[in-house]
Amino acid sequence: MPEIKRSLKTPKNILFVHYGENWIRGSERCLIDLIKHIDKEVFSAVLWCNSPLLAQEVKKLGVTVYLIDFTLLFGEHSPRFDFQAFKKLIKKGLSIVDEHQIALIHCNSGAPSQWLNFVSRARKLPLVLHLHSRYPLRDRITLGLYHSSMVVGVSQPVIEQLLCDGLHTQACCVIPNGIDTGTLLSQPIENIRHTLNLPHDAFVLMSVCSLIKRKGVDLLIEACRSLHEICLNVHLVVVGEGEEKERLQAQIDESHLSDFIHLIGEKKNVVGLMRKGIDLYVSGAREEVFGLTLAEAGLAQLPVIAPHVGGIPSVIEHQKTGLLVEPDNANALARAIYHLYINQEQCETMGQAGFKHVSEKLSIQTHVNEFETLYQNLLYDPMMSTRWFSHWQWLPAIKASYQFVKKTSFISANHKEALQ
Repeated sequence: MPEIKRSLKTPKNILFVHYGENWIRGSERCLIDLIKHIDKEVFSAVLWCNSPLLAQEVKKLGVTVYLIDFTLLFGEHSPRFDFQAFKKLIKKGLSIVDEHQIALIHCNSGAPSQWLNFVSRARKLPLVLHLHSRYPLRDRITLGLYHSSMVVGVSQPVIEQLLCDGLHTQACCVIPNGIDTGTLLSQPIENIRHTLNLPHDAFVLMSVCSLIKRKGVDLLIEACRSLHEICLNVHLVVVGEGEEKERLQAQIDESHLSDFIHLIGEKKNVVGLMRKGIDLYVSGAREEVFGLTLAEAGLAQLPVIAPHVGGIPSVIEHQKTGLLVEPDNANALARAIYHLYINQEQCETMGQAGFKHVSEKLSIQTHVNEFETLYQNLLYDPMMSTRWFSHWQWLPAIKASYQFVKKTSFISANHKEALQ
């Protein structure tokens, strides 16, 4: 990619737009870091979002923030057909673009593209669609994920879904997430063994995630149960909150592991916790398009065990920085944990390799540099600005819909045949 051009007398203004829950997690953290580290001599940020917590954090960076409730058309929540509210979002977007002389729009999740497709075209601006997850077909169509100047995925599996639908290869790219290594390593270090009064000879595992089914904490609990059956002194510390917490605690109690598995809630010094008293990082994720916490574990020089699923292989190098196992398989997790328990020299070697990999490949500066180059390429290429008669890609939506109907019809026909 070409070097960033720095001949601009004034920075180009970028409108960052984010739709999400009122929390600071993966995609929110990535956006904050990008805005914080972007070259202020070349680019100036404006944020438009629906999250008070995100707005509060970004305001601390001296950035102008617009905080507004967002309404989606055809969404999961009512009202689903509020066209008047949708029209107001387009009007507000145009107002922000005009007031700040926005040169490019960066959409930090799929939902805002629904109205930004119109805002960008009305002002002939490049539109970057930054996707942190995979979307079902219904959302890919109703949110208009095919119609931006460039789709950026945090890993190959994110954009592979759109490519399979028929999106042009030149309309998408992968920019892996990056972590702010300096800030994370400055977190206060806390010895979790002392905090939880764990035995000095315990083999201590940690997992950091939302307590939802997709993250597979139930698999980690089952793996620990299997290891305790062979009298392995394993403790699991889980950092996070979520809707599954009560069910997971019940599973822990039923497995008689209350003294060995510790749900400690959300913590702000996650890397500080990882750096003292933890032997191994584990993930049971059933779906993960990247895995920021896996990268953070590498930064803390921990070996990682995780399922070979989604974008995890782009973060963890099998047999080098950790072990990748069969997805949705508690026994595979248990075997991998046991392997590193009896090969603790390998644990140390993997931890050192993980630190090197994260420092060289997944730093925030590498991440920001790739986005700065992308912005410049889009700004200096008139063909990348969206217009009313350009960048609309309807064929992927039609192709994907046809494939879905064909597949559904085939399954239905086989089901009927089986019943006869």
